[in-house]
Amino acid sequence: MKSLRILLILPFFSVFTQVGIASSFPQILEMFGNNAFYTSTFIAITPFVSMALGSFWGPILRKYGERKSFLTGLTGWGISFFFVALFLNNPLLAIGFRALQGVFDPLFFNIALTGVSKADISLKEKSKYYGYVEIMGSLGAILGPLILGTGFIYFPNVFLFVLAIFLTVYGLLTFKSVDDVKIDYSKKEKKKFSPVIFLATIFGIITLVAIVSNQVIIPVYVENNFGMPVLGKILSSAFSLFVMLGNFMKHKIYGVKKWLPISVGLVIFVSYLFMSNPLIYIPIAIFSGLLLGLSLTMSSEYASILSKGFEDTGMSVFSSLRISGNIFGPYLAALSMPFVLITLSAITIVSAGLLTVSEEEED
Repeated sequence: MKSLRILLILPFFSVFTQVGIASSFPQILEMFGNNAFYTSTFIAITPFVSMALGSFWGPILRKYGERKSFLTGLTGWGISFFFVALFLNNPLLAIGFRALQGVFDPLFFNIALTGVSKADISLKEKSKYYGYVEIMGSLGAILGPLILGTGFIYFPNVFLFVLAIFLTVYGLLTFKSVDDVKIDYSKKEKKKFSPVIFLATIFGIITLVAIVSNQVIIPVYVENNFGMPVLGKILSSAFSLFVMLGNFMKHKIYGVKKWLPISVGLVIFVSYLFMSNPLIYIPIAIFSGLLLGLSLTMSSEYASILSKGFEDTGMSVFSSLRISGNIFGPYLAALSMPFVLITLSAITIVSAGLLTVSEEEED
């Protein structure tokens, strides 16, 4: 369990860094001479590379084990990010090293989710640990803008240097405590990679799109209706806290439940009906975060069930492609609010059709 706890902190640092940098768009834009293309590319290149190359960590994990992959990933990430900090005032070099960082960044979620999937614990206990993985990511989304985003205002290079050095040292100090998880295939049939994992992947992407869209919509909606930007940030954080609560509570509702995404869709549809009334819409929107948090953790559970026998590659594909929800969400949220809510309601309800496992497969 000590090995698993060491891995669980990694999703926090991945999301903390990405969301913290994304929240620093105005400061980065100024550093890059008001070049919006360079600024957007600097922010987006890491998740794009992570999404494209993340699945390659599966074969690496299977061949070299968790310990060597962990050390390689954290060292590579730390060195890449160190050079991002060093060349932060040179847009092209900074973007290049952010791209290199994207090669190593997907390991942070991959190894945590794969570690839980392969751990010799009950499925109910795994449900709890999947919740912890998602909680750490949600916590990173909350603290990234507050800490790293604030750091970009005053001492951006210093904050990035400290983060790069900390992650590298963390890897060097803890890698020996990371256990290589061996699966006894005499008790469980070994399988080749199966495209069935994409059922969980698409479900996870849809859920993450709904979460990220709400994180964008809520502060804009509040500012438009009350003219109070700070209140918008606070209520967006409240939504994220409800997502975290859902992550934490999922083990209380064990298993893959079709009613969960259907409930999400219905709640979002109700929020659409009351979107002209902020005092009703906002509480409903924040409450939807609880159901979305439950669904996000369930997507990891579902991926674990579908990838039995090919956990390394299956969970790596799932976690790396699910990142795309962070990319699609803001684009959807940029459209008219009624269209966004109707679309989110429809796709989350339809996503219940992707949940195909039986109770026997869950046990």
